[in-house]
Amino acid sequence: TFGLIPSELGAALPCLPWRHSVAMPPPEYARFEIDGRMRDPEQQEKLELREEELRQEHTKYLQQHPELRQVLNDFMSSVLLHQPDHVFDFAREYFSAFTEAEPGDVEAVTAAAEERGKAAKAAEPAGEGGQGESSA
Repeated sequence: TFGLIPSELGAALPCLPWRHSVAMPPPEYARFEIDGRMRDPEQQEKLELREEELRQEHTKYLQQHPELRQVLNDFMSSVLLHQPDHVFDFAREYFSAFTEAEPGDVEAVTAAAEERGKAAKAAEPAGEGGQGESSA
């Protein structure tokens, strides 16, 4: 369902299912699909209806939780600013700030998350392409 992200977040969140990417699907899917579409038109119609249902549900959820957009934008900005070699480690540090913050303290969480992200980037070994903290 990664590809079912409403267009309003399209710039921040890429569509990820294999059928939308350049990579070839596993061979076992060839008997079910041709060029990313189901061989059986009825199955294809069901898939498209379900995708639309999910897209509507996801859009509704995002409208009910505008803070999600801000959290994702802040994280993406931090990743792009620091360009960590180990994104999962960076994300773990970045989001761990949220577990220690007081509920509703958005500014403190954002600042703490940014500092934790910087620390994760600085802790990367220089031999793996990471240069620690950049001068930018």
